[in-house]
Amino acid sequence: MVLIKDVGSEKDKKLSVSEYIKLLNNSLSNLYGEVIGEISEITISAKGHVYFVLKDKITGYVLPCTIWETNYLLNGIDMEIGMEILIKGRPEFYGPFGKLSFITKNVELVGDGALKKAYEKLKEKLEKEGLFDNSRKKTLPLFPKKIAVITSNYGAVIHDFTNNLRKSGFQIKILDCRVEGSESGPELALSVRALRGEDIDLLVIIRGGGSIQSLAGFNNEALVREIANFPTPVIIGVGHHEDVTLASLVADASESTPSLTAELIGRSWEKAEQSVDNIQRKIFSHYEYSLERSSKILRLTFEKAKKSFDKILKIHDNTKQSLRHGMQKIKEKIKETQNGVSDKKIYITQQFQKSIDEVNNKCLFNIPKFILKKYTKIIKDKQDSLKTLKKLIETNNPERQLELGY
Repeated sequence: MVLIKDVGSEKDKKLSVSEYIKLLNNSLSNLYGEVIGEISEITISAKGHVYFVLKDKITGYVLPCTIWETNYLLNGIDMEIGMEILIKGRPEFYGPFGKLSFITKNVELVGDGALKKAYEKLKEKLEKEGLFDNSRKKTLPLFPKKIAVITSNYGAVIHDFTNNLRKSGFQIKILDCRVEGSESGPELALSVRALRGEDIDLLVIIRGGGSIQSLAGFNNEALVREIANFPTPVIIGVGHHEDVTLASLVADASESTPSLTAELIGRSWEKAEQSVDNIQRKIFSHYEYSLERSSKILRLTFEKAKKSFDKILKIHDNTKQSLRHGMQKIKEKIKETQNGVSDKKIYITQQFQKSIDEVNNKCLFNIPKFILKKYTKIIKDKQDSLKTLKKLIETNNPERQLELGY
């Protein structure tokens, strides 16, 4: 039993070991710290938990540390003896062993050299596994509509991205996440994992450029594997200092800035619009050509029809003129015939009458009566014949027929 004096009430409290350790851990949980040291010992349990000792290179003091399997995998650093690291977490007293241990949540390499070395080592490892091969990369959707974006809501990155994204009716879901430093690696990996079941066409992870330390999260092994196994195509839009981030190498596509990433997404829509414009121009051009050709054919047809009608009208006019001229000739002929018949009739009548008069004057008184009677009868018969002939002539007079109508 342990005796503790409560200053507030000045009442002694007797606690068991377990109760005291619990009270101790409640106090230790407020002692968040960031510690730099060199790994002097390391053990990985069968369950994947890592137990290591961090040593102060100057004083030689040591700090027992523990990092649970999940956090170890999310941090994506293969810890080795002699490696200088920065750890973040809180101390905790483990009752069953009676041991104090620093429960580590985040691990970062210290120094550009260490980061570079770890980068090259992980890159070589992942290359051997084929994670960077183009054959395993997914084709970007031709016309994406639903896009998930992982980035920080703070800063100009998200605005640069959305401002350069074409106004093509995209449905954008933004997941706020830390993107700075090695500590961002586990958060990025968890964010990608959280979106696995979402109905999206494309996943985009963006941030601005930076140093190797600020981009360390994008060289996180856990993040790289989450991207490699993500069911939907992934685009990384991250600036780089000297080396391309491992996340960019494993992604299905990558660009160096958020703005270029937005342009890449809208490129297919832009090409589609250009294709539509080209097709539209071709359609209008073909339409104009067809219209012009049809107009030309119609104009030529009208011209031919006009010439044909003009020819018909000319023939009609000529026929009409010929008919008019023919009718005039017929009328003249009829009149001439009529005048000739009348003149003949008068001449014959006059000559006949003259003959009668001569006979009467010269011979009639010398002719015996029976001869006179006979002669008179002959004369009458001739007069009757003459009347019949006159009537026949009048009946067949063409002018009379014209008056009666054919």
